[in-house]
Amino acid sequence: MSAETQDIPASPLPVWQVLAATLATQSLTTLCALALSAIAPRAAADLGVEPALVGYQVSVIYAGAVITSLAGGGFVRRLGATRASQLALWLTAAGCLLSGLGGLPGLALGALVIGLGYGCTNPAASHLLSRTRSGAHMNLIFSIKQCGVPVGGVIAGLLLPPITLLWNWQAGLIACAILSLAISAALFRVRRGWDADRIASARLFISPLAGLKLIWNHQILRWLAFCSFAYSAVQLSLTGLLVTYLVAEIGLDLVLAGSLLAIAQVAGAAGRLAWGWLADRLRSGSKVLIINGVIAAAAAILTALITISWPVGLIAAVVAVFGFCAVGWNGVFMAVIARQAPPQSIGLATGATLSITFAGVIVGPSGFAWMHDRLGLSYADGYMLMAIVTLVGVLCMVQARKGIPAR
Repeated sequence: MSAETQDIPASPLPVWQVLAATLATQSLTTLCALALSAIAPRAAADLGVEPALVGYQVSVIYAGAVITSLAGGGFVRRLGATRASQLALWLTAAGCLLSGLGGLPGLALGALVIGLGYGCTNPAASHLLSRTRSGAHMNLIFSIKQCGVPVGGVIAGLLLPPITLLWNWQAGLIACAILSLAISAALFRVRRGWDADRIASARLFISPLAGLKLIWNHQILRWLAFCSFAYSAVQLSLTGLLVTYLVAEIGLDLVLAGSLLAIAQVAGAAGRLAWGWLADRLRSGSKVLIINGVIAAAAAILTALITISWPVGLIAAVVAVFGFCAVGWNGVFMAVIARQAPPQSIGLATGATLSITFAGVIVGPSGFAWMHDRLGLSYADGYMLMAIVTLVGVLCMVQARKGIPAR
């Protein structure tokens, strides 16, 4: 049991209602986080900037997420997990509206606010799901909830480009805000009952150093955190820049590129469940993460080789395999962390490790954008670089696996 939930009276919650709420919250906060990525070419043209600038925007989002992921446990105990989920939705909605004001200052401020909301989602969802009667299906329940990330990406890829072409890119951001506020309003019906365990006198902020010290002093957790840094950098570079790559460099139209992004995200959602099933089958999450990384590196190389002459079906197959691996690793990774962390510190270790994961997201897309803008790196070269970064993550997982006892 995590530090945030221990000593709290057990009041079992309805598993499917909680799962629906947490999945919807994860999906909508992810939609807001990826919204600009799905419409980057049009927004960049209107603002008079390079489309690669979206890499910096994604990094600002996850900088905000680092802050609240480390402090999220305090929010859950003080405000209640349902209220913390509503707070996440309010912040992401506000961030979308700020981003739509126009101009780079609005985009930067909006991205930070979106990130502050996004970082609240996992501590709140884990708290709520841990109070359900999921029993032997707990791993599946958590895996389904984790599918909210690619589901949000699918919505972004399918919904926002058509809205942008019909009206403008600001209309797409407004649509995201409206959907987030609608889900937050639906949570008012259950908030009082689900948040009956909140502690009004609890500290709102928890020191981030305790969790970081824990993973640094634990060799296996340290290598796992390094692996997540590399894998997450590649994941968000894929989802954050794929549309821009396919439009600006390959020459596809915006709607087709958005559909291909949606395909990658759908494959990622399937991957989260499939990789989890395989890890249980092989009884080794670390082995599955190594296999995942090797295939992801190969897919990154193939993505870099795409040309306008390729059949659309072949392009879709490549990005689907890439998404299946690069978006699908998270659930298995979280399970490995839970198994390797000290039993009394699972929540602390998970939150601290996620801060390293989010740091990879910050470095990945922004580093990609910087090398494109300053060094003249093409998007194709960037995807080749993703293959190298992924293999570095594989090596980190190999090191972590050396210390994991066989089951």
